[in-house]
Amino acid sequence: MKLFARLKRLFVISVAIIAVSCGCCLVCACDSGNRGGEYADTFKRYDGFSVNYIDVGEGDAIFINFADGNTMLIDCGTENDRNYNSIKRYLDEYTGGTLNYLVLTHPDADHVGNAAKIIENYTVETAFVPDLLQPENFNPYYLAYEMLQEQGATIKYSVVGKNLSENDYYLVMLSPNAKGTTDSAYTGINSSEEPSPQASNNVSPIIYLEYKGVRFIFTGDAGISQEKVALNNLKMGMVNKNKVNLTDIDFLKVSHHGSDDASGDEFLQALTPKNAVISVGGDNNYSHPADATFARIRAANENCNIYLTSVCGTVSVFVDGSGKATVHTALDAA
Repeated sequence: MKLFARLKRLFVISVAIIAVSCGCCLVCACDSGNRGGEYADTFKRYDGFSVNYIDVGEGDAIFINFADGNTMLIDCGTENDRNYNSIKRYLDEYTGGTLNYLVLTHPDADHVGNAAKIIENYTVETAFVPDLLQPENFNPYYLAYEMLQEQGATIKYSVVGKNLSENDYYLVMLSPNAKGTTDSAYTGINSSEEPSPQASNNVSPIIYLEYKGVRFIFTGDAGISQEKVALNNLKMGMVNKNKVNLTDIDFLKVSHHGSDDASGDEFLQALTPKNAVISVGGDNNYSHPADATFARIRAANENCNIYLTSVCGTVSVFVDGSGKATVHTALDAA
């Protein structure tokens, strides 16, 4: 039986790699003949719970509207008018000028580029940010960090266990470990004035969110080492095991735009995601998403629906009060 399972897994990987190379339907749940960002108006308002993976090209920006009226923005994309206006649409429609939660996963410009402009134009109540010893070494992150302080926002550092718990949803950070503790990603980024790109990526919190039984994982650019930390933290009871169920995750935000240095076998096999969203630019220079990443996703769940923002445009997940989730993409509105 073990041999059969291994052969089946190798077959799934082979098929996934062929599918990526050929550009056939296994690559993306949307029509591969279209590209995101070319639609005049793809916004769809939904007054209940929604998670919106905003098309910001090669970067991340995720807007969450909770059913109780609270709002959260995870990252802000690369600084340019197109990306800012795409995010602004959600902020204008849902926040009333006050964003309850802002998460800046790590200081890379493709994640925090529009943060300063957003903070300038909207009130941020609480911000989750990386615990950096010398934030002044990271622009444009430092500008946003200073503006949050000047605005009077409550600033919390992203570490395992930080959570939001309401009647109908639960959000908790599974990583990174706190500064100065074992396997902390902060050691790498704080030990050098010019940390490696991987050191910067790894402070991205891996976040679990559940609403009405529908479960989401957000990853920023966290690498495979931090995926292992997150799994171990759950195993060791550093987060509430009774509130976190990683099996058959409904929606996974694939880390680091689908690069080969994230979304490892162990993590994906633990999650067996039903749907995966890759926030990526269609003309990026990094070969994102990687063929091997597709193969690992397919090996974890050969039936996983994969959504690329470069193909689908903004991907929105709406969840009603009964826990039924529906997906809306730019192609639906085209």
